[in-house]
Amino acid sequence: MVSSMDTLNQGDTVLFVAPSTVDQDLFLKAQSSTKDQVGSSGSVAFEVLERVADAPLAKASYSKIYSNVFSPSVSTHTTDMLSRYLNTLTPGGSIELREPVLLVDLSNTVCPITRKQDDLVSLLTLAGFVDVRVAQLDPVSDEELAAFFRLWGATRVEQGVSRLSGKFGVAHVVAKSPAYEIGQKMTLNFRKKANNVTEAKKTAWVISTDDDVLEDDDELLDEADKIKPSKESLIRPDDCEMTDGRRKACKNCTCGRAEAESGNNVVSLDLMDDIAEDDEIVEVDPTPKKTGGCGSCALGDAFRCSTCPYLGMPAFNAGEKIALGGMFGKDDIDF
Repeated sequence: MVSSMDTLNQGDTVLFVAPSTVDQDLFLKAQSSTKDQVGSSGSVAFEVLERVADAPLAKASYSKIYSNVFSPSVSTHTTDMLSRYLNTLTPGGSIELREPVLLVDLSNTVCPITRKQDDLVSLLTLAGFVDVRVAQLDPVSDEELAAFFRLWGATRVEQGVSRLSGKFGVAHVVAKSPAYEIGQKMTLNFRKKANNVTEAKKTAWVISTDDDVLEDDDELLDEADKIKPSKESLIRPDDCEMTDGRRKACKNCTCGRAEAESGNNVVSLDLMDDIAEDDEIVEVDPTPKKTGGCGSCALGDAFRCSTCPYLGMPAFNAGEKIALGGMFGKDDIDF
């Protein structure tokens, strides 16, 4: 047994967890001694290690847990066991457990024990325990190692002891549960506190200029810019030459009068910026010649105008009389 059991106080609730192979006399002795320490206001309970993960243990019901502290034992703790211990302990409660560990790495040896003491400490820490530490690490004697092999069901006990002597130890680890209840819920207040912004923080977002005054846009305009233009001033002046009392398109007309007089869209391309009178002017009509669709009504709707009287009728030969066939060739009323 571990000496820390001497620190039990009146009113403590204690849980012993041990494998089913434990000597009943050892447990009864520990139970009697513990009851004397916790008194009538405390309690002492026992649970089998193999089924502790599924045992009906109440939440936050024990202040101290002693797991696998009876010797000899080759049982190890799983993550489910440790999670259940953490849930069963009261806030700030303590746990003390005992487990065989490796002292050295084993090569070419199949062994049920695979952890070292640091691995056990990490397992408890990851489970959520705090203040995890190894209180004691005892080397396993050859006599205890022989008991281990018998618990494992080995047949060649002496051969195993001679091969693995001095390579095992028993780690006594103590830890505590957090000071808060596991799964405890708290309401968080996310409301903003009024008048919590200091004056320095307020001024940090003020945009400042060199003169601390923004320029007025209207002051950037002159009086002439503010005069509304008249309709006459927006009309482009007609600078075409007068010929026989009429204005005719200039040689390099750009106002559109030349196109209106010629009746088609012809673009004059100047090959040079400055053209002399005897320079050649090439006239090019860039628009494709379009052929009207009227007159092709007999070819079908694809060749008909939107106002064609034949729209919706089938194609026919020009000059041919259109006759409806099939059921439409008969009258609806028979006499």
